[in-house]
Amino acid sequence: MFSKILVPVDMSSPEPGKKSCAQAQKMQKAWNSEVHLLSVVPGFSMPLVAGFFPEDALDKMQATVLSDLKKLAADYFDTVPPCTVRSGKRSQEILAFADEYKPDLIVFGCRPKDMVGGELMLGSVGLSVAERAKCNVLVAR
Repeated sequence: MFSKILVPVDMSSPEPGKKSCAQAQKMQKAWNSEVHLLSVVPGFSMPLVAGFFPEDALDKMQATVLSDLKKLAADYFDTVPPCTVRSGKRSQEILAFADEYKPDLIVFGCRPKDMVGGELMLGSVGLSVAERAKCNVLVAR
């Protein structure tokens, strides 16, 4: 049913990503889907801010997140799917990557919202992507 599945994972809070990986793995097996994991780290959007960090700070951060993302993927998939790390504003980068990758489905994990009595909800990034994505978006609970 879905041939290409994009799974965005926030590695600073990986619990929802575990839910989305588990769901994507089930769909991959059922439909022989191609899966791609994506994580976005905050970028230095202002030169003034970037000046406070070593030149290689972003590269090191991306390498660490990529390693962690591959470890997470190895826990859920028989073969580690392609993993990508980008930097910038999360929702914008996920949507830009989706425009390039052209998935049939984007899978987000929901997270507990303690302030709303423990209900499970999408975060601001997932909500923004769900509103603007050109493909289906699934929330894994």
